[in-house]
Amino acid sequence: MDAANTTPRQLFLDACDGRPTARPPLWIMRQAGRYLPEYRELKEKRGFLGIVKTPELAAEAAMQPIRRFGFDCAIAFSDILTIPEALGFPYRFKDGGGIEMERTVKNKSDAEIGSPRERAREKLGYVAENIKILRSQLPDRAVFGFCGAPFTLAAYMVEGGGSKTFPKFSEFAKNSPKAFGTLMEALCEAAEEYALMQAECGIDAFQIFDSNALLIPDGDYWELSGKWNARILGALKGRVKTFLFTPLGADRFHETAAAGADAYSVYTGNDLAAIRRANPGDYALQGNLDPMLLSRASPAEVAERAREIIASQKPFGRHIFNLGHGILPDAKIENVEALCAAVSEGA
Repeated sequence: MDAANTTPRQLFLDACDGRPTARPPLWIMRQAGRYLPEYRELKEKRGFLGIVKTPELAAEAAMQPIRRFGFDCAIAFSDILTIPEALGFPYRFKDGGGIEMERTVKNKSDAEIGSPRERAREKLGYVAENIKILRSQLPDRAVFGFCGAPFTLAAYMVEGGGSKTFPKFSEFAKNSPKAFGTLMEALCEAAEEYALMQAECGIDAFQIFDSNALLIPDGDYWELSGKWNARILGALKGRVKTFLFTPLGADRFHETAAAGADAYSVYTGNDLAAIRRANPGDYALQGNLDPMLLSRASPAEVAERAREIIASQKPFGRHIFNLGHGILPDAKIENVEALCAAVSEGA
């Protein structure tokens, strides 16, 4: 997928910095997953957490979609809940699907987690080794690291697992502000150290996933989540490119953008061009093809929608092509191939 003599890694950096590119660089959030038969085979043998915690296997899982599709960027294979686990809150996968925390935060005492930075360094060294292997295997492609946003991680730690509405956590954040602040401080310190560790291993970019941000009322994002994300991103300033993902709509983009990232991942259904016009500034946008198209549409329809998105961003530049959220397990291989071909053409 090289454009002229530019490596995919340089293409990515140019797009982030606003230098002209022949086409947008391409990667796909959650790019290794159940839609790949080779990944399903690996997971069947070793299990998800077995892959995550074995650096050689994690690097292999990240490499599988690169070999098959030639994406410009690879994202380290890991999980957002590695940070809570490192802080003494392990989790498991339930038989019927979803995750369950083995401990939960109920009060300020539970939230008082000692030495979060040291714990992140000590307990998450396997992620560092994973990234070092991936970096050595992909000298000419961009490598992403990531973490879950403190707010998003706190939701799982209080609720005890996934939820559509997180009622326990919402009550905790509203009615126990001191305990909430204590928990967020610990998570922020751990995430900041985790991000720095990944930067030391040679990543080109770091993305924060704030997937539970829709729990936050309009106007409250900065106080409840944004300021913590800004601290993590600020620690990486000048070292790697920084990205922030939230599912907030275009009408709340200004809340997301206050975090000061280099680029923002935009959720499916939002008009990228409208966001640019309403929010002038020095940033890149990433996104935002609907992941469901890869499962339900034809290859021709996928390619056409990709071209429309690329065309909408040509007047602005600084665009990294991606989905508007993670790829789904039933995505069709032929649709991913059509997407790659369309982006490679540069519309």
